[in-house]
Amino acid sequence: MAKFDIQLTKESQKLVNELAKAGKIDLRPTLLPIGLGYLKEVKGIFEKKQARGVGDRWAPLSDNPTGKGYATWKEKHFPGRPLLVRTGALKDSMTRKGAPGNIFAISKTTGVFGTSIPYGIYHDSDRLPRTRLPRRNFSEPSEGRYKIWEDQITKAIIHNFEVNGVKVQGSILQ
Repeated sequence: MAKFDIQLTKESQKLVNELAKAGKIDLRPTLLPIGLGYLKEVKGIFEKKQARGVGDRWAPLSDNPTGKGYATWKEKHFPGRPLLVRTGALKDSMTRKGAPGNIFAISKTTGVFGTSIPYGIYHDSDRLPRTRLPRRNFSEPSEGRYKIWEDQITKAIIHNFEVNGVKVQGSILQ
């Protein structure tokens, strides 16, 4: 699961918290299309077998000259299945809202999107130990997409400030 936070100034964060506590802020109209866009972004990553914004494709499955490696085994038992897709559970959980394991949670101030499939982290994370599996990142959007979403959320926060009588001068971001 990718994590991206919008880093607000202390003053802006305090105001968001106050408005949220008073029930006067609602970012759901912005967060819903971002969440749906995230599902599409991840689907593209799976289809291209390549993380967004990174030139390197995912490493192929391991095999050995005798044909007794994982690539041969997987082709025998799950013919035609692409990288990171054996049963389809991980991919579905990351690309289909409501699929088993899918996390798609939106509140008035936050959105959380990803998977609860436990083995996903072994492919996606760069946390140690990385002794056997090469990292095949599937959850991080491109920097360009992240910037678009950050801009959309920033505009939505400013709109919510203004609707509540707060005049915004300068950036609300750190």
